Amino acid sequence: MRQCLLICLIFWPAAASAWSVLDSWADVVLTQIRARQPLPILTSLDPALTLEDAFSIQRTVVRELTLQVPPVGFRADLTTPLGRAKLHSDRPITLAILKDQWLNNGATILRPASSKLRVAPALAFTLRQPVQRQLLRVSDAWAYIRDVRPAVLLLDDTAVGPGKLQLPDLVAANGGLARVVVGAPFARADSQSVDAIFLEMLRAGVVVDRAKATNVMGGQYAALRWLLNDLLVRGWTTQAGQLLVTGPLSEPVPAQVGAWLVDYRDQGKLEFTIGDSPRGAPNPLR
Repeated sequence: MRQCLLICLIFWPAAASAWSVLDSWADVVLTQIRARQPLPILTSLDPALTLEDAFSIQRTVVRELTLQVPPVGFRADLTTPLGRAKLHSDRPITLAILKDQWLNNGATILRPASSKLRVAPALAFTLRQPVQRQLLRVSDAWAYIRDVRPAVLLLDDTAVGPGKLQLPDLVAANGGLARVVVGAPFARADSQSVDAIFLEMLRAGVVVDRAKATNVMGGQYAALRWLLNDLLVRGWTTQAGQLLVTGPLSEPVPAQVGAWLVDYRDQGKLEFTIGDSPRGAPNPLR
């Protein structure tokens, strides 16, 4: 069924409107997501697909997936120069966090055998109130924040189809197969203490990564201001209680099986476990 749809779209009549084509590409992405399959490489089928086209597809996909429950938050990605270079992007991107993508401290995540699951530490902010205007200064972001929490991004851009994954593919599929593990709020949440955070990420008691809060755009509140402003530009509606993740604090590392710990020193800790998914089981990352 999925292959038939792809073939039909390749030979789409020239007279079809651009919106009809984008809507159909959204159907392809939704088919993959609902079947718990890797994201499709749309750019191999439609090389003319632009980044703005991809954002339009993303909005349709997220709208369909959140008919009952709105996004529980949003996250930024490609916030580091290396991350952007890998996908030839000149800017970060914004992605929605869906209800089933939010996991709590202590969660167990099953890793499909064929996945490219990776782990990256992060910081998450809870919105105190909706944002309805552009924020002019970095300090303006603080007024909208209720608390700050430890977070871990579980990223999986496993893709299916000919060609190599491109930036529009990642955006159209709303970031691919991803989840976020979120901990309890930090006791202190002012900009100075948050930007001073230095963390270690360990697997089975061995340090596999270290990172600083200032690795993202030079500071967490600068990154938060960018994310909130970009959400307004993209037409997303924010709500009190939603989560905002400013992006990976370091380059994601392979999600090897075992017990993981992210130590934020005196701020707190976050724990989770990676296990192997039974062979042939549906992809549990969705």
